[in-house]
Amino acid sequence: MWKYCITCGTRTSVPLAGALPSPLSADPEPEVRRVNVLAVLALILGCLLSPLAALFGHIAVSQIKVTGERGIVAAWIAVTLGYIWLVTLAVLVIAFVTTNA
Repeated sequence: MWKYCITCGTRTSVPLAGALPSPLSADPEPEVRRVNVLAVLALILGCLLSPLAALFGHIAVSQIKVTGERGIVAAWIAVTLGYIWLVTLAVLVIAFVTTNA
């Protein structure tokens, strides 16, 4: 809202169309959503080559859907890494058993 007319300088109280709201009347800061701890833990496990990342990632995804927390991308990355490590571990065990039998 303009306080004074730009042509004659008289005080005005009429807001211009499309004028920005005053910073004092703005809504308070939006609520900051927390990051799901289990999603972070699952991502760390996925980086440490652990197949448990898939399990913890799935649990984190279900928690995030319910609570609305952040971390859905980290949880899905952990699920993917967990399955990659699980398949790799299974291939290594099968290869070890068949070559040493």
